[in-house]
Amino acid sequence: MRLKEIGLQLCTCTWIEIMTGAGVVLYLILAMNDYILAGLAAGLFAPLIVFHFAITLISKRSGLITIERMKRTSES
Repeated sequence: MRLKEIGLQLCTCTWIEIMTGAGVVLYLILAMNDYILAGLAAGLFAPLIVFHFAITLISKRSGLITIERMKRTSES
């Protein structure tokens, strides 16, 4: 994988949600020592993350969602 592809993958909605959820849960556990609230936060982030992974797998498998590059035409 090229560096640009890795950067784009990490900037997708799913990865941002994973990092945010992990940060919130770790903050609640390490800084506040509130395991119940951390479990609740993990439970709230989990369905959203699973939904995004499911949509990504479905779109890759069936080819329903495709992004094509726009071709530039030079007017000369």
